[in-house]
Amino acid sequence: FRITTNGAQCISCGNCSTYCEMGIDVRAYAQKGENIVRESCVGCGMCATVCPRGVLNLENGPRKNRVNDDPIQMRNNKITLKL
Repeated sequence: FRITTNGAQCISCGNCSTYCEMGIDVRAYAQKGENIVRESCVGCGMCATVCPRGVLNLENGPRKNRVNDDPIQMRNNKITLKL
């Protein structure tokens, strides 16, 4: 995942940085129009949710190299999830 920004629309309200649970200065990225690709970002999307101008967007990247989630594979064992 990554957070993409449209800096031209940012009004510097600071909501994104205030509500970031990881303490990232999201506003600084948004003002510069830079995407947020940091290991400390957990991709919760809170910054995008609280942005009044829709400057921030949470995007999921390609599924390549991800662990297949149905069924979950742990070592050589398969565990089937029942909901």
